[in-house]
Order: sequence, then C-alpha cells, then structure tokens
Amino acid sequence: MKIMHIADIHVESVYLKAGKEKSKLLRDESVQHFAEIVGEANKQKVDAVLLCGDLFDKTIVRKSTVKFVLDQIAKNPGIKFFYCLGNHDHKLLFEGDLPQNLIVFPTNFEKYDLGEVVIGGSSVQKYSQAAFTQQVDFDENRVNIFMLHAYLTSANVEGCLCFEVKQLKHKNIDYLALGHIHDRLNGEIDERGEWVYSGNAGAYGFEWWHSSLSYVLIEVKDGKLTWQRKDLNSARRFLSLEVDISSCASFIDIENLIKQKLKNAKSTDLVQVVLTGAVDEELDKKPEMILQKFSSDFFYFELKDRTSIKLDIQKIKKETLSLKAEFVNLVSDSSLTDPQKQECIKVGIAALRGEEVSL
Repeated sequence: MKIMHIADIHVESVYLKAGKEKSKLLRDESVQHFAEIVGEANKQKVDAVLLCGDLFDKTIVRKSTVKFVLDQIAKNPGIKFFYCLGNHDHKLLFEGDLPQNLIVFPTNFEKYDLGEVVIGGSSVQKYSQAAFTQQVDFDENRVNIFMLHAYLTSANVEGCLCFEVKQLKHKNIDYLALGHIHDRLNGEIDERGEWVYSGNAGAYGFEWWHSSLSYVLIEVKDGKLTWQRKDLNSARRFLSLEVDISSCASFIDIENLIKQKLKNAKSTDLVQVVLTGAVDEELDKKPEMILQKFSSDFFYFELKDRTSIKLDIQKIKKETLSLKAEFVNLVSDSSLTDPQKQECIKVGIAALRGEEVSL
C-alpha cells in the first residue's frame, strides 16, 4: 500500500507584494496546483492521500475553488482522501454532499481500517492536552498512522494545537503525519514510531520555500512502514539568495556578483536578493539601479540590504566640525543594541550622503 502525506497546500494563496494582477494569477495557479498534486498521487499509484491541514490559505474561499477541489477528489475514486483541518481552514467549507472517497476528520479522534494500515486523525485546533491525548486509541498489533495539524511545542500558539510529542508516547503510533511547520522535519515519538512534517506543498513566500515543494511517500508492506521525501514540481519558485558584497569596490562588482548568483534562476521565478557582508561606507550600492536592472528578468524581483558598514568609529569620533562624527557619537552613546546601532549608522550615513533610504 502506498500513501501520500502532504500538508500546507494553501490553495488560493497569493503574494501581495507582486502586485494586484500578478497576485490574481498566483491565486489561480495555486488552485490548479491542487490538480497537479492529485496527478502526482496518480503517478505514484497511491491508495490514499493524507491532507494534513491548511489545504486552503484562508477561511473564506471562492465557491468555484471549493467545487474544483471536490471535483478533483471525486474524479479519482480509487484514492481515499483523508483531511484534517488546519488553522487556515474552516470546518464549513465542505458542507453538504461530499465525494465518497473524502473523509474529513471531526475534532474528536476517529480511525479507519484500510486493511494493511489504520488511519486515525483529528481536526483539533485548540484542545485540552489531557483530553486530546486520552482519545488516541490504536491497536498495538496494527500498523497505525495518525494525522494532525499541530505545532510540537510546550508553548501556547494562537489558533493551533500545541503539544509536546512525549504526550503521544506508547499510543501505538507508527507514523505521526503532521502539517503546520513548513520545514522538512522528523524525529522519534518513542521506540516504535516517529513524527514527520511533510514540508511546504504550496504556501507562497520566501520564508517558506526551500529548493522545492515537497510531500512524503509512505509504503506499508508485510507489516512494515517505510517513507521517503519527494519533491513536487512547480511552475514558479520563490528563490531567496544571499550575495556577500564584502569584496566589492563598485556597483559593477555588485551587479556581476548578483548575475553569477542568479545564473540558475528562471524568468518564471520570484526572486529575492539579500545583500550581505561588511562594506566600505563610501560604496554606493545603487539599489534603484539593481532593481531596474533585474526586475524585468523575473516574474517578481526584490532587493534587501543587510550589509554592515566598515567603520573606524574612533577615527570618526575624532573628526572636528563633522556632522557625521556628531551623528556617530550620538548613536554610539545611545542605549540601542549593537545591531541596532549598526543599522542606524548605516541608514544615517546613507542619508547624509544624499542617498534614498527606506526604513
């Protein structure tokens, strides 16, 4: 038996920084992306798909989108779809008649016997930890998978189920299929089972994307469960690339370094270039020219400046009749943290030189 574990698809996700028209296009592409995921499930010949929360990006979704998702599920009756709600989902989105091959978990624990494996799940968003763990009930003689959208932490995060994984010890869980954290993480529950976050499957943003979108392919054979991570194809990528310009003496040097970093980027990508390193205070980075130079090459392009300035603070402080020295002295003697002082000095010196600054 093969099973796809996937989470955080975020259908109807948008990226507002890209602008109104491009955001609409991204939203529509995210809807179509669900069909591509179902296509991947067919390609892998899976028997079940575990949708571990945040199937949608918002609790309010266009009716046409909900219908599209349900139609994709109904068109594949040979695959069982199990769905536990995430903090972005709304329990009323799937009202009325549902496809026979779609199971939406309630807030209470339920489980389904598929022969080779038992699938259990809960659509829990906020819950008493004691009551939540007491409901989990698996037979020790079966292969058991438990689905949740949750944050494995002792903290209390608004709107999301939070608990420590040790609370599920000795519950006969072989595989805890998780959503919510978009990273590819996994670890042990106890000597029997392990927990796995499948990774980001569709959420837009530079903070979410790694090299690609992902899911987990589970196989249960002869009473044993194995799994492996798989990449999902996507028409667009969010690429965040750091460019260390410490060695640069001119704008041309910076431009060439950026070109080198972007050699594998595609015109369909959304690109974020982050300038890093310690640079001379006289270096004019010409951010507006960088934006003008590269913006037309990609679907979306943005630039972030996280450089620090090579400053001889003591030398500047000794300067006489110097506005820069007065400013540096003022910041140096303030109660700001060292990183705050560095950022303040960087912005202030840029302003004194007549450069356009953004705060």
